[in-house]
Amino acid sequence: MLSDPDSAPPPLTPEERLAETEHALQALRAQQEVLATGISHDLRAPLRAISSYAGLIDQHHSAALGDEGRGYLQRIREAATRMDGLIDGLLQLSHVARAPLREQRVDLGLLVEWSLAELQDADPERTLEATVQPDLYVRGDERQLKQMLERLLHNAWKFSAPGPVRIQVSGQPVDGQLRIEVRDEGSGFDMRYAGRLFEPFQRLHPSEQGGGNGLGLAIAQAIVERHGGRIQADAKPGEGARFHVELPLATDQDAGN
Repeated sequence: MLSDPDSAPPPLTPEERLAETEHALQALRAQQEVLATGISHDLRAPLRAISSYAGLIDQHHSAALGDEGRGYLQRIREAATRMDGLIDGLLQLSHVARAPLREQRVDLGLLVEWSLAELQDADPERTLEATVQPDLYVRGDERQLKQMLERLLHNAWKFSAPGPVRIQVSGQPVDGQLRIEVRDEGSGFDMRYAGRLFEPFQRLHPSEQGGGNGLGLAIAQAIVERHGGRIQADAKPGEGARFHVELPLATDQDAGN
């Protein structure tokens, strides 16, 4: 039997479609919250047990293990530490995607200075030579933007080892956006692999050369894109890297926030 066209539901209005989309997004965020909670609890519990028992073996039975056994135990503890860092990175990536943005006028120059001071405090033996342009005002969530800068600056820091860390941060307004450049003189990378740079779990450097868990730049990109901006990079091996970030320029109205 043919259906009566008069009995078909009327098409949704634009407001109803928007409400439907928002409902779907809320459901997706709820699923992400459940997943993040599961990652935090169900993966960390056995990891804590591995670390704890490895510590007890090292404390009470180290002499019986011999050099080879102690070497294996050290590898177990290092692997547990890397796994803990990976879980942290996954949780941060999930949080960046679902946390509400609290937009205000933000001075990126001050955030850069703050982040560099923290890196210097954590590694006081390194020499830092930084040039930071003042008054780099954008509109965004201060906490997330600091996290983004921490990722970029930490990259410059670790890939400048073992020499001095030289970093330049500057920006200029273009078509309602602030184009920021973060330049370092570290090890750089081969542009043939630049397409992998912001993909999760992709590393352009092995761990012995400072490569991390492959999530830092993915988190930075997620933050920039949530702010309606974009991030790119260019580099040459042995000559450092430049990260180009575009973010909404702060307006006069933002100054009151």
